[in-house]
Amino acid sequence: MSNITSCMEPQHLTSSILKPILILEFILGLPGNIFALWIFFFKSPWKACNIYLLSLVTADFLLLIGLPFRIDYLFRGEDWIFGESFCRFILFIISVNVSASKAFMSILAVDRFFRILHPLHPICRMTVKQGIMIVSAVWVGIVLIRLPPALTLVLQSHKNSSKLICHDFLVWTSPSLGMKVYNTVQLMEVLIAFILVLFCFVKVFSHVRGRQLKTHRRVTRSMRLILILVIMFVFCFIPTAISGILLQWFSCSAHIQLSLNISLALTYMNSALDPVIYCHSNAWFRDTLKAKANSTGRTQFRMSDKTKRKPKR
Repeated sequence: MSNITSCMEPQHLTSSILKPILILEFILGLPGNIFALWIFFFKSPWKACNIYLLSLVTADFLLLIGLPFRIDYLFRGEDWIFGESFCRFILFIISVNVSASKAFMSILAVDRFFRILHPLHPICRMTVKQGIMIVSAVWVGIVLIRLPPALTLVLQSHKNSSKLICHDFLVWTSPSLGMKVYNTVQLMEVLIAFILVLFCFVKVFSHVRGRQLKTHRRVTRSMRLILILVIMFVFCFIPTAISGILLQWFSCSAHIQLSLNISLALTYMNSALDPVIYCHSNAWFRDTLKAKANSTGRTQFRMSDKTKRKPKR
């Protein structure tokens, strides 16, 4: 194992910032995603759009599996004790979460785009089987894209220390051609997904503005959903891409390293925020929350007509 360069030495400020953020993300993300998983498996009808949501939940669970080990790593002063293979595995499933979240958020935006602008398009009448085929292809593509670092990443030791580093941004500073290609693919992944989601929002907003259509609850909720997706990309994914570019260009800058660590924490936040997406995408998820709130006697939320019908399995 090689000694790691000075830019990867422990940063106490970084650790003190990340620990509470990651703990909060885990505490907020776990119950929300368990609840979503229960709704999509046992309550909601099987439809293509719900298959996309189920895939997004699955991606979130990959992150939630990895977060406790990242938190333990920080509490030990950035010392990885679980071995090289497990380091690769944890960083791999976390990176898969990032790619899968961007992919399925983009698919949700496209789905809403067609349902509002082209409601008769075949995409709006996709079967469950077709939806499963799409998500399966996406998962295979993501695994293939994210696999190279898992096969090449090795643990490195702190300079003049026996502690082992398991950083998920070592690939950004790797001089090898393969890692440079991988980093370029990551940047293109963020850029393409963000442009697609932003395009869907602009087109839907332009189509609905000034029409009676915007008063329809379903359309309004779809517009909010796409806007939320745009905001989540700006908040969760774009900062990491920018910090990664800067780290490649300016190498071992302590300030850039700090910004990348913090931006990665923001990226992980997508798991805790995804229940907001489920509220705007799935009537069963939304109405179950409303029912719980109404049971307290303090609210009287209106329930959706969809959930009054028995779901088809």
